[in-house]
Amino acid sequence: MKKTITFSTLILAVLALSLLAGCSNKPSTTIDFNPKTNFASFTDFQFSPQQKTTLDANPVMTNRIQSAVEQSLSNKGLTKVNYIDNQSADITIKVYFNQQEKQNNSSFNIGFGTGRVSSHGGGSIGVSTSGPINSDAIIVTKITIDMSHDGKAVWHGTDNYETKGDLTAEEVNNAVTLTVNSILTNFPPEKVTNNK
Repeated sequence: MKKTITFSTLILAVLALSLLAGCSNKPSTTIDFNPKTNFASFTDFQFSPQQKTTLDANPVMTNRIQSAVEQSLSNKGLTKVNYIDNQSADITIKVYFNQQEKQNNSSFNIGFGTGRVSSHGGGSIGVSTSGPINSDAIIVTKITIDMSHDGKAVWHGTDNYETKGDLTAEEVNNAVTLTVNSILTNFPPEKVTNNK
């Protein structure tokens, strides 16, 4: 007896492979820092205020990332203080994020995030569509955390996560928290000794 493969069986197989491929991505944490910085001496941190935020920016996502950073650093013994200027805390932190659809079969493209203009932060969002938005599309969200001390950059970390576009607020919170914790896992970095 000959078995025939139906079109629906083929579609299900392709969908299953796509889901497996989406789940098999490895963490992509990237860290860079100034090895001359004495991170062990830092006791407090502050978030640089977001300025020149556009009407389309997403302050909810920014606040979500900042809350995850605050929790992670507080667990490491650092204290959050209110921003006055770049010298009012040992570490001044800026967070950024952007989102893009991973699939190429849709013409939907979205980008959220914040940018820098001089010493000020800003926000922007761009959406371009020429077809229906697929709620099952995979959205890649990249989170960036930058730290400075006395106005000079000392630490930079990024990572991303992939999800479907129809997450609940709780699911987004969990994804952001896991990603931020991944970025800050090895913060403060171990002291680097230079060979003389």
